[in-house]
Amino acid sequence: MRRRAVAAIGMLALSALCQAGCEPPDPTPVGRGRRVFQRTCSGCHGPDGRGVMRLGLAKAPRDLTDAQFHAQVTDEQLRSVIRTGKGQMPAFGGLMGDEDLSNVIAFIRTLPPGAKAPPSAPHALVAPEPSSVRGVAQ
Repeated sequence: MRRRAVAAIGMLALSALCQAGCEPPDPTPVGRGRRVFQRTCSGCHGPDGRGVMRLGLAKAPRDLTDAQFHAQVTDEQLRSVIRTGKGQMPAFGGLMGDEDLSNVIAFIRTLPPGAKAPPSAPHALVAPEPSSVRGVAQ
């Protein structure tokens, strides 16, 4: 009897957690690209694609929400940079197959100017702004 009660409580708790935070995966290329982006790219580009300054980087990564950037860069150029790297961006060709690359590019193309983080985006680790750190000379 006690085991059944514990099992029932466990199932209720699991059900509540899934309803509160589990989203069904988006099977579209953009949805799959969003998941790969959040897992692989958001640490530097931020969950919203704007680019976040991090310790160890010479400058903030490219803002992927910039309309001028989208107008000037082809999908093949994006594919090449993601695959082989450029400047301070490392190569991800060994981590992403062709389908993942295409999906990430499809997601990047949906990032409008001023994009906000997707609701389920993880928080990127970023360095604090120099002005917010006490005792740091500027």
